[in-house]
Parts: sequence; structure tokens; C-alpha cells
Amino acid sequence: YTISAPLAMLIIFSLMLLFFKKLSMIISPMIVAMVSVISTMGLLVISGNTVHIMSSMIPIFIMPIAVLDAVHILSDFFDSYQKTRDRKKTILHVMDALFAPMLYTSITTIAGFASLALTPNPPVQVFGTFVALGVAFAWI
Repeated sequence: YTISAPLAMLIIFSLMLLFFKKLSMIISPMIVAMVSVISTMGLLVISGNTVHIMSSMIPIFIMPIAVLDAVHILSDFFDSYQKTRDRKKTILHVMDALFAPMLYTSITTIAGFASLALTPNPPVQVFGTFVALGVAFAWI
């Protein structure tokens, strides 16, 4: 289980490199994912929870979710920038177009994982709560 998170990160990095072929398109989404995972797992440990089989899977759920939001923004930015060649207008356009859809998908994902806190199984409660927090960190 300790190898699954780094392996997931390597697979995500490799697939992004294959699809985007630009390191600039890969670095910032990976930074967002890593900051989200490190913040979430740090909070998990600081709050007194132990890392067990369920909680060790938290990074594997947070990484792709965090990467996808960042990739949507970057992809739309580079597509729009080719047309306008104006960074400020492009950023405003991209954030205007993507803010609401990304907010709604993040909220529903957070709600879905947070609902696991209502189960009678403590490891599942911890898993759901901290994946929800990780998704929130990724969105911020």
C-alpha cells in the first residue's frame, strides 16, 4: 500500500506527458495535487488519526481529482490564448467559463465523500472526511 500513491503519481505524470508533451502543462497540476495530498495527509496525522489501509488510499483519490481541475484550466487557457494572444483576457475568459462548472463538480464530489462520514465504520468515516477535505484543498 505504501507504493500505491507514488505509483499513481508516476502513472498520472506519464500519461500527462504522453498527452500534453509539454512539461509546463504537467508541473503546475502535479504541484496542486502534491500540495493537496501533503496538506490532507498532514491534517490526518495532526488530528490524531492513524494511517491504515483505508486512509493510505486517500492520496490515490485526491491526486487525479486535483490534476483534472488544473488540467482543465491550463488546457482551456492554451486553447483560448492561441486566439486572443492576451493573457489577461484569456485568464478572465477561462475563469469565467470554468469557475461554476468546477465549483459544482467539486462541491458534489466533496458532498459524496463527506457522506461517508455517516457510515458506522470509523475507517470509512476517516477516509470520506479526509478525501472530501483533500478535494476542497485541491479546489482552493
